[in-house]
Amino acid sequence: MDFNECACSGKSLARMLRPAVMGLLAGGSAHGYQLAQQLVEMKMFTCQEPDHAGLYRTLKQMEDEGLLTSAWDLAESGPARRVFTLTPAGKTCLARWKKTLAGYRDAVDELLGLLSRHRSERA
Repeated sequence: MDFNECACSGKSLARMLRPAVMGLLAGGSAHGYQLAQQLVEMKMFTCQEPDHAGLYRTLKQMEDEGLLTSAWDLAESGPARRVFTLTPAGKTCLARWKKTLAGYRDAVDELLGLLSRHRSERA
């Protein structure tokens, strides 16, 4: 079995893209390239950079769901860029994500404690 492709490798953390994007936008509006740069700096993406096409698909889907709005920024030199902003619905969704992720963290901490105890018992 190739454990590099197994769920145990942590690659499923890419599913955390939505709350990560909302968390970044909670700090202020940004265009897609800025978001991609900030995501790369996050620990969950250190092993695998987020897919840029996937990021833009996610942004579009989140906008369609009413979690984000976007507008063209024509002020900067160079090409126009779409700037994304978190909506009130997006802020509510982000608050729900915080609760959900805290619950996951508690469950993972419990599981890690269990695994540590079993490892200690075998030693």
